[in-house]
Amino acid sequence: MSNCCPSIEPARFWRVSAAKVVEELFRTTPEAAWDDLLDLRGLLIHGTDWEEVLECFLGCRRKLEEDHYLPFYRLRKILASHLQLEHDGASLETLLRQRDFSFRKWQRNALRKGKPARILEGVA
Repeated sequence: MSNCCPSIEPARFWRVSAAKVVEELFRTTPEAAWDDLLDLRGLLIHGTDWEEVLECFLGCRRKLEEDHYLPFYRLRKILASHLQLEHDGASLETLLRQRDFSFRKWQRNALRKGKPARILEGVA
């Protein structure tokens, strides 16, 4: 049996899957949104700052989710499955369900309460 994507490391395959979901949006979104989608796609494939990736995702979602719910639902599930929130008492999946969520604002509030938070690739 042949491997469909032999050049992709298994640990990075989720990134490529997420990028493909973003690519599907180009056919149905206005050109004005393409720069944001290109940024998101690039960060999903090559990014290492997961807070930046999340903020880019959340920014695109705020602008486009109303007309493109399913792709953003799929992206939310992929991100929640492959990124880990390092913080007591909060789940990334639960936080991402919030419509107007901003990770950086939430992170600042958590830090003020003495509970720093960060995002890591991989699920514990």
